[in-house]
Amino acid sequence: MRIKTLRRCAVFLCFFFLSPAWIFSGGSAETPPESSPAAAVYSRPPVLKIPGSVIQGDILTVLVQIPLPEAKQEGAGSGGEHAAAAPALPTIREVSAELTGSAGKKVLSFTGFRYPLPGAADTWAALGGISSVQEPGDYSLALRIYYDNGQEFTPCEDLKITARGFIREEIPLNEAMSALREDPDPRKAAEARELWALLSRVNLASVYHAGRLSLPIAEGFRETSFFGDRRTFLYTDGGKAYSIHYGIDYATPRGTPVHAAATGKVVMAKNRVLTGFSVVLEHLPGVYSLYYHMDKLDVKEGQMVSAGDCLGESGFTGLATGPHLHWEIRVAGNAVEPKTLMSLPFIPAEF
Repeated sequence: MRIKTLRRCAVFLCFFFLSPAWIFSGGSAETPPESSPAAAVYSRPPVLKIPGSVIQGDILTVLVQIPLPEAKQEGAGSGGEHAAAAPALPTIREVSAELTGSAGKKVLSFTGFRYPLPGAADTWAALGGISSVQEPGDYSLALRIYYDNGQEFTPCEDLKITARGFIREEIPLNEAMSALREDPDPRKAAEARELWALLSRVNLASVYHAGRLSLPIAEGFRETSFFGDRRTFLYTDGGKAYSIHYGIDYATPRGTPVHAAATGKVVMAKNRVLTGFSVVLEHLPGVYSLYYHMDKLDVKEGQMVSAGDCLGESGFTGLATGPHLHWEIRVAGNAVEPKTLMSLPFIPAEF
């Protein structure tokens, strides 16, 4: 990770271009002298912590922080030392990020949210998921950071996406499974729209869990499919269809308890055509975990759960060739590798 003070990229809106709302002591809207405490505070850019590179299928975590001012002492010779009165610090009002390719084409946008960290006046985090199909190469990450005092900073940093290896597999389907995928069904289309609208939702107040994830089942079950697998479905009529596997499949017998991978809110708990009995948990703004093909659900929409709470039992529902649990993580709409998030937190505990 690298930390920058944005002197090279930040765009600072000078006070004398702003509205009369910029009123300082004495009723003047003029910029305070450079030597004044207010000028030093209001012209101070935020500090960023961003990675220089990220792997296909991992998350891109950006931290934006306003540091606390350095303590100053004054008053020597006038009755002793005392702490100088510090001017009020501005706080961050909004953070957004956009990732673009070399041709300037937008490939990802995501929104920041306040996430307090020790030793700072204000800290925000912004999390983006790098798709497993995003081409490796050089990209540009542009941020827009708005202070509550009207200032705006627009830093831009280089970012490299590196390649990850993926497995290719062929999956023969029987007649019933072939029909489930091939036959048009208004319910399938409606459920797909509903799920995408849910995974695209960013509720800035939904800050429930920023640490590592736990395995949602007991240790020891075999992984039968992996994140990012390039799949070819073979239909009984000789047709083929290509797909990306967005999570990890575990070969669990029917009735195996399924646990919440982290604290969160149940935002979906229902039976769907393709994924069977399904649960979706919200952990952070734009961050969700998904649990598919279950036989039984023990939670309801709107319920809060803690890490390890039982969500239901794994099973053999929806489009499945055998009993298993499908576990998936979505960040800013894109599926990411769950294993990475079992070893690294969504947000580091320190800046």
